[in-house]
Amino acid sequence: MLSILCLSLTVATATAAEAPSLEALQGAWSAKRTNQEGQIISQLLEFKQDRMTFKMAGTDGELRFFAKGAVAVQKLGPFHTLKISGIQAGRSEDAAEAVDDERTSVFVLDGDTLTLASNFDRTRANQPPRAEAYSRVDAAAKLAGTWKMEVRIGDNDSDYQLRLAQAGGQLAATLVSPRSGEHKFRKVTLADDKLTMELDRDYDGNAVTLIYTGKLEADGLSGSVVAKGAEDQFSGTWKARK
Repeated sequence: MLSILCLSLTVATATAAEAPSLEALQGAWSAKRTNQEGQIISQLLEFKQDRMTFKMAGTDGELRFFAKGAVAVQKLGPFHTLKISGIQAGRSEDAAEAVDDERTSVFVLDGDTLTLASNFDRTRANQPPRAEAYSRVDAAAKLAGTWKMEVRIGDNDSDYQLRLAQAGGQLAATLVSPRSGEHKFRKVTLADDKLTMELDRDYDGNAVTLIYTGKLEADGLSGSVVAKGAEDQFSGTWKARK
């Protein structure tokens, strides 16, 4: 309740300020909270132009809830608000269905902190009003660390470790195989939230360049892998979890 009061006071003193534009919110924002069962929940908000997605994952990293919709910034008296419409929600993006609801949430943007007050616009079952502080996600920094990785080619699954490190503003990656040891990716890029990694391998005397592409989601990394120049012969999927 104290955080909600502080949020109201902060916004009330900003009557002369211009409402932050939707452009200022572009990108990903993360927060953690404790649910009613005492479990730590990870939340990820992502703004892309006039669309917003919300993802919630448990301590096991598994996606528990997904929602998306159109978003607009509005000024309501002294308050800056996010209006979310055309909402679709479900346990996953594939299972998302239309929801007969619109949401208006008061927010405060302070540098890389986005404080959002939700469920004050109307009463919703099992969704009490609350104020939460989200931090802007540095995608490269979030990728750094050791990941458990699974690669599926056809009907074959292989397990690896994926080590990602950030140094000098650049990403570096190493694939660790329990069968053949360490393999350093020769090129790693992150652009528009898309991760691309190129790895040179030798299979039975044949030099092959594997290209991994993927994206960071609330429940981890996932994407596809192909052999450069032989995409129709060698392709598959991969996922990684910390």
